[in-house]
Amino acid sequence: MLCGMRLLRLRLVGEFAVYQDGRLLASGEVGSRKARTLLALLAAQRGRLVPVDRIVDALWRNAPQRPVENVATMVSRLRAAVGRDVISGGRIGYRLAPAVQVDLDCAAAMVGAAEAHMADRKPYLAFGAAQQALDLLLADDMVLADYPAAAWAEPPRARHAGLLRRARHVAAVEALQTGFARAAEAIARSAVAADPFDETAYRALMAAYDAVGEPAQALIAYERLRVMLARELGIEPDHATRRLYVSILRHNLSTSGAITRESRV
Repeated sequence: MLCGMRLLRLRLVGEFAVYQDGRLLASGEVGSRKARTLLALLAAQRGRLVPVDRIVDALWRNAPQRPVENVATMVSRLRAAVGRDVISGGRIGYRLAPAVQVDLDCAAAMVGAAEAHMADRKPYLAFGAAQQALDLLLADDMVLADYPAAAWAEPPRARHAGLLRRARHVAAVEALQTGFARAAEAIARSAVAADPFDETAYRALMAAYDAVGEPAQALIAYERLRVMLARELGIEPDHATRRLYVSILRHNLSTSGAITRESRV
């Protein structure tokens, strides 16, 4: 779900889509393929003025004879189709109006709320907000999937990856705090799969394994991280990760010792 019900909402996660008053607009209602691409480009550069020459490069392989006028005509048609206040700017360049809602902005707000609740030690609220963000961010595997080779789509893809990483961190940690250790394990495993060098995710995974009674898996995860960091980067896990490893190891050894002593009684 996209957050809110504003007049115009744009979806970047998955294929580009336009919603007006909560209704998904068909491609023809927005305009031509180039018009939709222009709207997607402005959404991808959210808040920034996109110069006309950059718009031309994104829309045409060979620039038309009157590029400024061609872009102005396309903007005029978009304004007629989806609202006059949707796009601002003129001959120098254009930007998406602040009132237009973009799904990645919604996700960023959810992640920010999750992190704020986490800082305030409100695990249930933090986990809920992070899970909402994950639901939105994981709605599809790719941002602007209908523009796979577009260089201008890379910034929102990088933003998506960063938001997904942050949401997974909060969700995994706060799932543990609220007693959902298996959920924490699954979320942390996803985070590690997405970024094998993510030590925060590895710590969450180790803590989750320990919480579900699988400390050996936690120690194996640590060793996998240690070997990979040494081989690829020539470094060792950071202090927080090593400290968690030692804590789990000591607890596991003391538990094993207690069981052994009990068996001798």
